Order: sequence, then structure tokens, then C-alpha cells
Amino acid sequence: MKRLFELKQIQHRKWSLSRLAEALNDEGYRTTQGKAFTKVQVNRILDRESFYQGVYTYGQIQANGKHEAII
Repeated sequence: MKRLFELKQIQHRKWSLSRLAEALNDEGYRTTQGKAFTKVQVNRILDRESFYQGVYTYGQIQANGKHEAII
């Protein structure tokens, strides 16, 4: 997960979702089910960026989550 955000935000901002998925797969990353990443999965992860930063959102309410930030 952390690697995806590194690729998208630091190294390759203009890459497509498909290219990001391809890069993860080429580096040997797999989903929790052991499958290759797809652009749909990459999009879902990127859409939840604030959650991975430790912020919990419910409707219009945002609060620091009890979970540790991973990015």
C-alpha cells in the first residue's frame, strides 16, 4: 500500500491507474488474496488516502482515527 502512494505522489504523478497496477505487479506485490493488482483496485486504494493517513470520515465528519497511519 505504502509503495503505491510513493509511486503516485512522489515518483510518477502522471501515470495512469493501469500503469501503477503494472508497476506494483512487476515489483512482485500482490493483493491480500494473492492476485495481481488491477486499475480498479489501485483506484479504490487511492480513493481512501485520508483513511491510510489515519483520518476517519463518516459523512461530513472527519476525525483522527484510532488506527495508525500507514502513509
